[in-house]
Amino acid sequence: MARFRCGACGRKGECEYDGDRHGCPLCGSAEVVFALAIEEVPDELLAALSSLETDDEERDED
Repeated sequence: MARFRCGACGRKGECEYDGDRHGCPLCGSAEVVFALAIEEVPDELLAALSSLETDDEERDED
């Protein structure tokens, strides 16, 4: 389950996260923020974030 908060309708709650849908589950507005559990984050995104972390570490060493 993912938590959400909508800036348009002002409501918040929990919903099943669908990575293809980027609107409020209640009103459909794009002014919504989702908070995902780490288990729900797509593997591709985790890999991209890990590679960014590695790049930053390499820059700090220079």
